[in-house]
Amino acid sequence: MTQITGIDVSNYQGKIDWQKVRASGINFALIRAGYGNDIKQKDEAFDANVQGALAAGLKVGAYWFSYAISAADAVKEAEVCKKVIAPYKGKLSFPIAFDYEYDSVTYSQKQGVNPSNALTDSIARAFMDSMKADGWFISLYTNIDFIKSGMFSAPTIKAYDVWLADYAGGADYPCGIQQTGSTGTVNGISGNVDTDVSFKDYSAIICSGGYNGYRKPQNFRCDTSADHFLTLGQSYQFKLTSTVPLTVTVGTAGVVTLLHRYTSGNDTFYYIVGIGKPGAAAGIYVNNSKQFVARIK
Repeated sequence: MTQITGIDVSNYQGKIDWQKVRASGINFALIRAGYGNDIKQKDEAFDANVQGALAAGLKVGAYWFSYAISAADAVKEAEVCKKVIAPYKGKLSFPIAFDYEYDSVTYSQKQGVNPSNALTDSIARAFMDSMKADGWFISLYTNIDFIKSGMFSAPTIKAYDVWLADYAGGADYPCGIQQTGSTGTVNGISGNVDTDVSFKDYSAIICSGGYNGYRKPQNFRCDTSADHFLTLGQSYQFKLTSTVPLTVTVGTAGVVTLLHRYTSGNDTFYYIVGIGKPGAAAGIYVNNSKQFVARIK
C-alpha cells in the first residue's frame, strides 16, 4: 500500500485543532491513553484527542507508556489500559501500542530493579498478551538500540507488529509503523509533534480481522435469524451457505439436538429437534456467532 502519514500525541501537545490537522494531510494519529498502573494516570487529553481525531476523519490508535517493574505489574497496566480505551471499541482502527522506553528503565532502577533483557521481555509479553487476549490489535513501540541489545526477544518481536522509532531516513528494521521524528510541525498543533509513517493498511487488517471491537465480517449466510419455537420432538431445518467449512454449535445443552442433514454445493442443511422442557431456550451458533434462538414451547 501507499505509505500514509501520521502523528503521535499526548496531553503535552495541549489543545489540538484536529480539523486543521486533517486538512494538513495527516491521516492517522496514535494517542497516548495513559501510563503506569493506576486509572488516575489516564492521559487527561485522551478522550478529547480521540473524539476530535475521529470527528475529523483520522484513523486512530493508542499507546500506553509503561513503568512496569515486573510482569505482574505489566498486567496491572494492561487492565487499566483496557478500561481507558474500552469506550472506543469499534472505533480505533490502528494498533494499541506498548511503549517501553529509556525512562521506563530509569524508573525501574530508581525502584531498585535493574531490568535484564529477560525481565523487559517478560514485561512486554505480559502487557501485550493480556491486551491481545481481549481482542485488541497490539504493537510494540521500540527502537534499534533496544532491538540490537536484545531488550525484547526474537519471538516477542515476531509475535507483534513493530512501531519503530528511527529518525535516520528509512526504517532500519522491518516495521508496520515508523516514527520518523520528534520535532515535526503540523497545522493545528502548537509546538513540535512526533511524526510517523504507516506501511500497512491497518484499518483493513483490524476491521476485517475483528480486532479492537470491530465485528469480523461473516464468511457465510444463514437463511434465518428469527426465534423458532419447537414442541418436544418437533424438528426445524435451516440452511447455511458458505465456501469454507463452518462450526455449528448449540449454546445450551439439553434444549435441542443438532443434526447435519446434507450438503449440496455451497449449501449445508441442518435440523434441530426439541428435547428440552417447555420454556427452555438455546442459541444456535455458527463460528461462535449467534444466528437464532430455539425455544421449547
